[in-house]
Amino acid sequence: MVSISIYLSSLIAGLLTGVGALISIAIKNPSDKLLSLSLGFASGIMLGISTFSLIPESLELGNIYFCALGFVCGAGFLGLLDYGLPHIHKNEMEYDEYKKMGYFIAIGIAVHNLPEGIAIGVSNEVSVVMGFYMAVSIGIHNIAEGLSVAMPLSLSPNMKKSRVVFITSITGLATLLGTIIGKAIITISAFFISASLAFAAGAMIYITSAELIPKSHRSYGKYANIGIVAGILFSLFLR
Repeated sequence: MVSISIYLSSLIAGLLTGVGALISIAIKNPSDKLLSLSLGFASGIMLGISTFSLIPESLELGNIYFCALGFVCGAGFLGLLDYGLPHIHKNEMEYDEYKKMGYFIAIGIAVHNLPEGIAIGVSNEVSVVMGFYMAVSIGIHNIAEGLSVAMPLSLSPNMKKSRVVFITSITGLATLLGTIIGKAIITISAFFISASLAFAAGAMIYITSAELIPKSHRSYGKYANIGIVAGILFSLFLR
């Protein structure tokens, strides 16, 4: 019964990314200023989660070498996708940069959700209460992450609203997968989790640098900077 409960809590926590998608869809026809502000805010959230949460946790569980290795691999993996994705989906995304950006962020968030799910599973094995509160905490900041995924997808002219919600929500399923792994392999190496967290950080920072920040500054750089600062401050409360 307890196992079913933690799996359900993990699933709900993951699917809360869909709430972020619903918020994004509710913002119809955003102005250029709001667009710059929103993309900047998404950038700040991803930078904040990476620097305030993922990297410190990686260092705590492992050491600087595993952290550095995971970080480089994560950034390198997204770099390879950045090179290959436009060629794989050339007809669909050549003239739709927001769709490409949204797909990139979705991949980064899914990668990030896996070790978080592992943390839920491992915490539950230590204490049922600890596992539940871990799921609640992750679920709350998954809403903000869902907004980061959905905002660029919502701006894609050929993207249906239902598909935006589906893609955003599906990234949260990695949380449930991680929980299953965490409970099944309670003795999983802390160094593996350390490298996984840093991998997620590297992937998210690459996405932020390559996609979000440049596009947020196209029209109104000052609004983008305000969004970045607000996103980083907001991420402090998601730890």
